[in-house]
Amino acid sequence: MLILFAVNFLFSKNLYSQNSSEVLAKGSYAVNMGITPQTHANALKPYGFIYELLTRYPVEVKWVISPDKQKDGIDFSLGEEDFRSGSFVIPVSYISEDVKNTIQSWEDRGVIGSFLEEDLNLPVFTNISVAPKWTLDKQNGSIALAYFKAAGIPGDAHGGYSSKNWKLPTELGVCDDIFVMPHAEPKFETHKNLYYWNTKFKGAIWAGCHAGSELENLYGNINGEDEKEEIIQLNFLSAGAAGARTTGLIPFYEHRFATPPYTHQLPADPISQYLGKSDKALINGSERILYPKRANVWRKGTKQIIIDPSAPDVPSLSNGPGCVIIYGNGFDDRKNGLVMYQVSHDFSGNKPENIAAMRAFFNWSFYAAEVKRKENIIQFQNTEGDKIFAARVGDDLAKMLNLDPILFDLDKAEIKPKAAKQLDEIAAYMIAYPELLIDIRSHTDSRADDNYNLKLSQSRVKVTIDYLVNMGVEDSRISGRGYGETELVNKCRNGILCTETAHEMNRRSEFILSINCDIYTGKLKL
Repeated sequence: MLILFAVNFLFSKNLYSQNSSEVLAKGSYAVNMGITPQTHANALKPYGFIYELLTRYPVEVKWVISPDKQKDGIDFSLGEEDFRSGSFVIPVSYISEDVKNTIQSWEDRGVIGSFLEEDLNLPVFTNISVAPKWTLDKQNGSIALAYFKAAGIPGDAHGGYSSKNWKLPTELGVCDDIFVMPHAEPKFETHKNLYYWNTKFKGAIWAGCHAGSELENLYGNINGEDEKEEIIQLNFLSAGAAGARTTGLIPFYEHRFATPPYTHQLPADPISQYLGKSDKALINGSERILYPKRANVWRKGTKQIIIDPSAPDVPSLSNGPGCVIIYGNGFDDRKNGLVMYQVSHDFSGNKPENIAAMRAFFNWSFYAAEVKRKENIIQFQNTEGDKIFAARVGDDLAKMLNLDPILFDLDKAEIKPKAAKQLDEIAAYMIAYPELLIDIRSHTDSRADDNYNLKLSQSRVKVTIDYLVNMGVEDSRISGRGYGETELVNKCRNGILCTETAHEMNRRSEFILSINCDIYTGKLKL
């Protein structure tokens, strides 16, 4: 199992929501998530498609969401074709022949998309660069299997279709991204590890039915970092002091059901990227609405996606609002993993409301994995046991080592002494830290023909891999691809007059780090 990660510098930035305009080049592929009527094929299979791209290829998908739209509004248009409810766009730089074949295979299964016929300035909410790794709750994870089947996401994404590969909360670790708890009877002793997992490893928690309210009310004593006993409560999304009588949510058996129709809020939020309303899919099971206790409130940073404005127990039992879908960072700390509560026992099915509910689940899942990628700091120890290497998901080993990214002379694919010295440092790190993997990405400037530059960058990747293998790095730990001039870092495109220094910025090599979760334990000798 592989998880991409990036080097951790002296500080951490919250980068997971960019909300920026980007020019996506002609030839990029945009998935239209707004086709009506919504079906498993055109609205859920795209998640399986994106999952396969992220697991098979070194791609980065752009999640395009207009920040100013209303519910079910247009994100962008291509000619007469409107794209709604959050389009996934694969930049042309990642579209190889293999990727084209994958696109075609998913279009054959019902995914609908178009290639951009010209450069287009689009509102990118964030990049999606890692495939989520779901872990199903060993108690009742089977309820969620229908969601994955509908999206065409394979069993190895969530531990398979047998509970023998699912986990209990006590078994979760750094290589688990999302814990899926569709229905549970949590107890503090069995579920307190969720507190550590969410705060230390940035693990994301999804709870359905009354698992969310039960979880919020659990508290108990633990030994803190200084070995002193302290009290904690698993009130990830509601406020209040741990252990206080007023902290937590109203138990499901003490309040009445919700009263649709509901209000769907925050139309530009990533979790809100679904068409229509999911109300009718979320009115089964023991928990159909979530209320903070009367003297309590939801944490300030939570996103209340669906609320019941006519909730029958507001204000008699709670000051509300009564939530049907709510999410946020655990304990309102942006460095913690995301937590989402979605009521109803089971919302699988073929109707538009079922598809909308499942889309909210998958939207949150892909977003939660990206949040973890950007925030999770992982520690590695070298083979000698005397050094620790701290890293996060997604960046470049060369930058961490302060190496010059320009390894090759203009129009050349030969490793010279200066470049060899830098590659020696990379090889030394790879040998010292056996859990590390790298994906080498070579880029050229825009001078010379586009196809020539693509072949040149591919040649540079090959000689770089060969050099590292000759230095003792196993070839199974290295992947790579040449991108030619498709990912320029400035405006020096074809026909634009630029200085030599500006062109050099584009002529670079990147060494994107990965972790092999099959051998990584997280245990340190120091």
